[in-house]
Amino acid sequence: MAREPKPIRWKTLLALLALALTLGAMGRFTDLGKRPMHTDEAILALKTQEYWETGTFEYDPKDYHGPFLHHAARWLGNLRGMDPATLTEEQVRWVVCVFGMLLILSPVLLMDVIGRTGAGVAALLIAVSPMMNFYSRYYIMEVPFVLQVIVFVASIWRWSQSKNLAWLFLAGLMLGWMHATKETFVLNIAALAAGYGLVKVMGLPFTAKERGYGFRSFTKPPISLQPWLIVALVALVTSTWLYSNGFKTWDQIGESVLTYRSYLQRSEGSGHEKPWHYYLSLLAWRRQGFLWSEGLIAGLGLVGVLNAFLDRRRADHKRAFLTLFATYTVVLLGIYSFIPYKTPWSILSVQYALTLMAGLGARSIFRVFTDLPLVKIGLALLLAGGVFNLCQQTSRATDFSYEHQTRYAASEMHNPYVYSHTSPNLVALADRIHALAKHTDENLNMPVQVVQSENGWPLPWYLRDMKSVGYQTVMPQVLQAPVVVVDLGLEESAREKLGGKYESSLWGLRPGINLSLLVERSLWEKFQGLPPSEPPPAAAPSAAPSTTVAASGTAPADTVGTPVPVTTLPGETTAPAPAPADATMPAKAEPVVDEGPPPFVGPPYPVPTVESSPESRRSRRRS
Repeated sequence: MAREPKPIRWKTLLALLALALTLGAMGRFTDLGKRPMHTDEAILALKTQEYWETGTFEYDPKDYHGPFLHHAARWLGNLRGMDPATLTEEQVRWVVCVFGMLLILSPVLLMDVIGRTGAGVAALLIAVSPMMNFYSRYYIMEVPFVLQVIVFVASIWRWSQSKNLAWLFLAGLMLGWMHATKETFVLNIAALAAGYGLVKVMGLPFTAKERGYGFRSFTKPPISLQPWLIVALVALVTSTWLYSNGFKTWDQIGESVLTYRSYLQRSEGSGHEKPWHYYLSLLAWRRQGFLWSEGLIAGLGLVGVLNAFLDRRRADHKRAFLTLFATYTVVLLGIYSFIPYKTPWSILSVQYALTLMAGLGARSIFRVFTDLPLVKIGLALLLAGGVFNLCQQTSRATDFSYEHQTRYAASEMHNPYVYSHTSPNLVALADRIHALAKHTDENLNMPVQVVQSENGWPLPWYLRDMKSVGYQTVMPQVLQAPVVVVDLGLEESAREKLGGKYESSLWGLRPGINLSLLVERSLWEKFQGLPPSEPPPAAAPSAAPSTTVAASGTAPADTVGTPVPVTTLPGETTAPAPAPADATMPAKAEPVVDEGPPPFVGPPYPVPTVESSPESRRSRRRS
C-alpha cells in the first residue's frame, strides 16, 4: 500500500470550515421571509402551528409526510422563543436553515476516510451549492432528511471503528427520525444495502482488525444481530413516539406503514412525469433563463466515485466504506432517475452524496501533485474560481442581491429550482384583502369567500388571521360576501350569484393560474376614497359570525401594515397599487387615531357558508 500524502494542517481545515459556515449562513439566513410561500410550505407551516398549539399531530398517509419537521420546529422554536400563534415565513424557514448549517459540518464525521482536504472541500461546496442554499430556505422535509441520512451512515461507520455503543444509539435515533420524516427513506436504505452487498462480494473488511462488533461481524451469527437489534429497537421507539404523539394515538403507527400503497401509485407520475435525465441536468448543466451548472460538484464527484472504486492505495477497511458510499450514490441516482415522478427537491440526497464524493475527488487530484506545489496552487485557484461561480448562482437563485425583493427566487422561467411556485402577486392580493377589511366595521371578521379548485393555497396561510373566510373547491349554491376570490374562469358565474355591483381585478396564483377579486362597489369606493355612487344603505350592525372558518385555530398578530414589495414576472399581471395612505396601520407603540373617513357600513353580510374548511392537502405536489 502506497504512503498517504501529508494531510492539510488543522488550521487550514478550520479556516475552510469557518469560510464555509460564513458563506453558508449568508446564503441561507439572509432575507428569509421575502419569497412567497410555496403551497407545500404553507400547508406544513399551518400544520406545525396546529401541532404546536394542540400537541397532536394528525397523520394523513395519502398526502403528507411524517411528523418530524413539526416536532423539530417546536423544539427549535422554543429555544428561540417563538410564539406559535404568530409564526412567520422567516421563523419556519429558519428551522430548516439550522439543519442546512449542520449539513455543512457533516463531512467532518467522515474525515478519517475522505481526509481533511476532502472534508474541507466538501463542506465548502455544500455551503455554496445553489441547490442546497435554495432548499435550505424552504420549509419542507428534504434538508433535515439529508442530514439524518448522512449522520446515520457516519454513526454506523464510526461505531464499527471505535466500538462505542453511543454511535449505535445515535444511528437508531437517526433511523427513527428518517422514518418519521420521509417515507422515501426506504430508497436510501435500499441503495445502502446495494453498496453493502457489493463490498461483501468483493471480500473487503469494514474494520482494520476482524474482531468485536465490526461491520463484517454483522454476517456472522449469533452476535452479528446484536448491533442491528440495538439500532432497530432505538429506531422503533423513536418513530413510534413521534407518530403516536408521545404514545397516545396508536392508530397512526399502522398508517405509517400502509402509506406505501399511495406512494407506489404516485411514483407513476401523477402529473409530475419527467424524462429520466431530468435530474442529471439539474446536477450538471441546465439552461433555464440563465445558465445553471453545478458541474464543479458533478465533475469532482465523478472523480471521487472512480477513485473510491479504483484506488487501492488506502487501507482495506477505508476502501470498503468508500466503495459502499460510491455505490450508494450511483444506485440512488439510478432509482430516482427511473421513477417517473420527479420534483427538483427530491434529488437532494443524491446531490449531497455527490458533493461528499467531490471532496474525495478534490483530495485525489491534489494527491497526484503532492510534490508540485505550483501546480497545487493553480488547482486551488481554479477551485476558488468554481466556488465563486457557485456563489454567484446562489445569489441569483435566492435573490441575495435584491434586498426585500423577489425577482428570480419565485420565477420558474428563470430558476430551475422553482417548481409550481406561488406568484408574488398573491401576496399583494392578501395585502389588498387585509386593506379592504380595515374599511369595514368587521375588520378581520369581514366575510371573505374563496372558490378555487385547490382552496386557493397558499391563500389560507396569508389569510390565517381573518376569522370569517370560507373556502370551497366548487361554486356553492349561495355566494354572498363583500369580498369574493374565484378562479378567473368562474368570474361570470360568481357575478350571477352575487347579483349586486362588484368591482373586479386580476391576480396571479401560480404560473398559468389566475384569480379574480370581486369587491362590493360601496366598499371599493370607500377603499379608494371616492364619494359613493349610490346612497349608502341604512346603518345596521353586522351579525356576529356564528361559525369561524379559518385556516388555523389562532389568529396571529396583525401585520397588515407591513408593505410587501412585488416584482412583476414575465407573463404575470400586476394588480393596481394597493391601499391609500389611510390603509396603513400606525406603529403599535403610538395610539391609534382614526382620522380617515367613517368606516364602511353596508348590509350585514353573513359568514360565507362553506362545505368544508380548506384541506391542508399537498395536491400531490410532493414526492
